[in-house]
Amino acid sequence: MNTLPHSRYSMLDVDEAPETPGLYAWYVSFRASPHDWKMQPSPQGDQAIEGFLRLLRRYAGYHEPLPITLRGRGSYGTTWEGDLALDTPLRQPEEEADPLSAQDDKRLEILMGSLDSQERRRVMATILEMASPVFSAPLYIGVAENLRERLRTHRRDFTKAYEWLREHPEDAAEVRAKGKTFGARAAARDMTMRQLEAWVIDLGDQEDDAVTLKHLRHTAQSAEWLLHRLYAPILGRQ
Repeated sequence: MNTLPHSRYSMLDVDEAPETPGLYAWYVSFRASPHDWKMQPSPQGDQAIEGFLRLLRRYAGYHEPLPITLRGRGSYGTTWEGDLALDTPLRQPEEEADPLSAQDDKRLEILMGSLDSQERRRVMATILEMASPVFSAPLYIGVAENLRERLRTHRRDFTKAYEWLREHPEDAAEVRAKGKTFGARAAARDMTMRQLEAWVIDLGDQEDDAVTLKHLRHTAQSAEWLLHRLYAPILGRQ
């Protein structure tokens, strides 16, 4: 059985991607250093526990879906409208409108128990670092006639949005919800280039007399459409 060549590139080194047609998917990887998981003694106990939990919450926030807007009509022509947001114990505390449910409180307690020593935190960091992309959902799936140029475009969009948000942090929520490009939406979620990596499927060697470049393009576009519906990438366009 023939296999298609595939490889991965950090957003920092997309200049090394092939100049060929193909498909690609962006993932955000978990990053932790010994400073994050090693014990930090204090009079209040090991400060590294709360610090590591903040790291987990930040990473979970990268994958949090946007609120869903619901609208309905009631009697006498009244309209009901509101947003539903995902309720999870890993949301940042300042974003929580209501206290945790008893079930979520228990889950958070179990999670905290798995972080109560530096060795357990090291193991958790190792698992999460290895999980992308084997266990993680893609942030974005795309198709390109020239993979290198397409990934460079994403990097330019990210850089432009990052620089804008550094000067206009009040726009982050708007860009996160309505940013026109993947790069902008990723920057608004406070990701870094070092964390973002693209896995690509290179279709360059699939062209022959039976499968023309036009055939490849149509097949890749069909595959992209299907993959969007199978995996629902969180930063894809609806």
